[in-house]
Amino acid sequence: MKKSLIVVFAFSFSMLKAQSDELAEDIKKIFYHALTTEQSYEWLRSLCKDVGPRMAGSPGDRKAVEWSVALMKKLNFDTVYTLPVNVRHWERGRESAIVRISGKKIPLNVTALGGSVSTGKRPLRAEVIEVRDFDHLKELGERVRGKIVFYNYRMRKDYISTGAGYGDAVKYRWSGAVEASKYGAVAVLIRSVTTRADDYTHTGVMTYEGADVKIPAGALSYVAADRLEQILRQHQTVSIDLTLESFDRGRTTSHNVIGEIYGTDRPNEVLIAGGHLDSWDLGEGAHDDGAGVVHSIAAAAYLRQLGIPTRRTVRVVLFANEEFGLDGAKQYASWVKDHDTKIIRLAVESDGGGLSPRGFTLDAPDSIIQKVRSYRELFYPYGMYEMGRGGSGADVNQLKSTGAVLAGLRVDGHRYFDLHHTSRDVFEEVNPRELEMGSAAMAAFVLLFDKLIF
Repeated sequence: MKKSLIVVFAFSFSMLKAQSDELAEDIKKIFYHALTTEQSYEWLRSLCKDVGPRMAGSPGDRKAVEWSVALMKKLNFDTVYTLPVNVRHWERGRESAIVRISGKKIPLNVTALGGSVSTGKRPLRAEVIEVRDFDHLKELGERVRGKIVFYNYRMRKDYISTGAGYGDAVKYRWSGAVEASKYGAVAVLIRSVTTRADDYTHTGVMTYEGADVKIPAGALSYVAADRLEQILRQHQTVSIDLTLESFDRGRTTSHNVIGEIYGTDRPNEVLIAGGHLDSWDLGEGAHDDGAGVVHSIAAAAYLRQLGIPTRRTVRVVLFANEEFGLDGAKQYASWVKDHDTKIIRLAVESDGGGLSPRGFTLDAPDSIIQKVRSYRELFYPYGMYEMGRGGSGADVNQLKSTGAVLAGLRVDGHRYFDLHHTSRDVFEEVNPRELEMGSAAMAAFVLLFDKLIF
């Protein structure tokens, strides 16, 4: 009996070793294919240059939906379809901030935060008051009434993870207007959420939830914030003429775009690769999240092109309106619950830019994470060492109730927030080799789950 168990164990180990070796060869083929064809890079060029910015509800957004459908059909996906999504449509207009001191006018580079109400056609003129953080705002209290609050909070540099630094600072963008309005402020300006000392402004969504009065909100560039900080040190009273023109166009319809390549023997089980199709309007949305869009398409397309079949269906989901409230992801999760006849086993997202991949983090049971980690050496030759517990992505996280394994591609993020939500987020800022490494990583990760994890 003991001998037979040893034989069974040896046979099982031999089978797993053979499967692992086969997968290693397939992964090698995927990376070679990605780096030598550079298809993702060309797709991204087209998305950025032929489509351009893709704000939810905008003409660019509609064009991006058409572009995605056409591309996946051209790549011979077995099915391509769209699901309607109700989204908010907001547009920015003229923007300026001019400091007035001692008869001088000093311009500062400013942009409206996404969703901000307008200052109107005429500039809003008011005294500006510096606020270090929310505790300082509370201390100042009524002293901010009638003033423009300047949140001079720097994104911290001491976090090893730039995402953690962003998470710490972004609260002033998100709810700064709500908190300042409670004390009678007439507008807010934040220091852009970045550690890079340049003159580019960083936009991003903000909220008015909980505010009795909606006040305009904008972001100053790092350099402009430094300049205003210095002026406030030198002068007791400083006024700003602030123009943040914006237009709330109400709700309209966008679409999630979905493409599938059917599995060979378990087509009813689904492995999702996803990113969000929308972008901010200042740049071209190359890193955020054009890279994720082409990474996700490649995760399925590269496998088909190489003749590597999957047992399960690989589904690409390009989510609508992540930037303005995750409408696409929320409505997709609702559709899955009420209408999808297939079972989602994995949902992996790319929303960190087209930088060098460093691995994946998983929101999954310990047994799955340990199993994935047991195969992490398959990714070592490609510079990926991170395989462990962590967040997935804002979009795929909406699928948590399905019980699927959720995961996120992790890239070298040291430069990401130099570009994030700025006019610098353009195709020219993406390196083709880094982008293709991410595409290959997504395809390899999906294949790992299909062949060895489930």
